[in-house]
Amino acid sequence: MRRFKKIYSYFYRNYYLPRFLSWKHKDILAKNKELKNKYKGKRCFLVGGGPSVKDIVLGRLKNEYTFVMGEFDNNPQFQSLNPKFYVLGDSVYFNEGESNYWNKQFEKKDKSINTNTTIIVSLDAKNYIEQYGLFKNHKLYYIGTRGIISQNFPFNIDLDKYIPWPKNSMLSCLIAACYMGFQEIYLLGCEHNFLCFNIGQGKAISYNYGHEDKVTKADVKNDEIVKELAVPRDLAMNYEENVAHVLQLFRNYRFFYKKVKEMHPDIKIYNATPNSFLDVFPFINFKDIKF
Repeated sequence: MRRFKKIYSYFYRNYYLPRFLSWKHKDILAKNKELKNKYKGKRCFLVGGGPSVKDIVLGRLKNEYTFVMGEFDNNPQFQSLNPKFYVLGDSVYFNEGESNYWNKQFEKKDKSINTNTTIIVSLDAKNYIEQYGLFKNHKLYYIGTRGIISQNFPFNIDLDKYIPWPKNSMLSCLIAACYMGFQEIYLLGCEHNFLCFNIGQGKAISYNYGHEDKVTKADVKNDEIVKELAVPRDLAMNYEENVAHVLQLFRNYRFFYKKVKEMHPDIKIYNATPNSFLDVFPFINFKDIKF
């Protein structure tokens, strides 16, 4: 009986619940159809927060379709890039009571992100956004996320329904870019060297980024600072759990890429990040991309 309950719970959370929520929130998600294949045949650049972006003059991409994510508004080149899309999916931003610092960072983006930038944000943030009156002057789209990406059952990658939880913002950007019809997709600042950092109290509370802010410069030996700035779930994981987390993320990329090649064989995805661990996609040298 216990085994049956475990199997039922697994399929409920990862198969039935996403489909039920897609129906429940169909009116909100229907707006995303405005984006479907809107940029068919175009190319785009997904710019992550990795340190290699410091070696790129991002202003060269200002006339390209660009996606950024997370804390990229702290990057000194943010305004010169003027990204077309900003993806915000991490729940730490809008879970009240979890971290006041990250709540404030989320609210700050209402002013730091230019109003000509389209924002794509988790549907779980909708109540928070409406409560605090955020992003009223931006074009805003919500994406619903539930369940996991697995080869054990079919999963959806169309934004007008719930998609599986990607586990990071870069994969969210990839799913969005494919839905929008972009044919050539280039990844930048995507080192994915997470396992090189031992996250934990007294060790490190962030990975290596292409910008400096309060978190990257924090004194990790100061318990009060760590409590204020650290993402609680990161500190709660030991290294073995972090390895499992990263393993699932890389599998997510692989399962996603396989599905994209089956559904949209004309879409090409390249990783233009030097010294990147993300080898799911073919590598390309940024200098070889024609502008």
